[in-house]
Amino acid sequence: MAENKTLNLTIARVDAPVFAGEVVSVTVPGSEGEMTLLADHSPLMSALRPGNITVRKADGSTEVFVAESGTLEVSQNQVTILL
Repeated sequence: MAENKTLNLTIARVDAPVFAGEVVSVTVPGSEGEMTLLADHSPLMSALRPGNITVRKADGSTEVFVAESGTLEVSQNQVTILL
């Protein structure tokens, strides 16, 4: 089976980092609806609405973070979420 491609994800609050690492996908509550980001996604910026951020790691495990609001930027296989 082919190895999943990954992207770099950083989730941070003003006062502290929340998560940093390579992931297979991240699903976020975008301002226009839920979206899932995969490796090599086109550049994108979006506001986040309240909801869950679901991170899927290469080992198949998932982690869920709660967002009350925030912003998202995708550029050059890097996703940055500021909460």
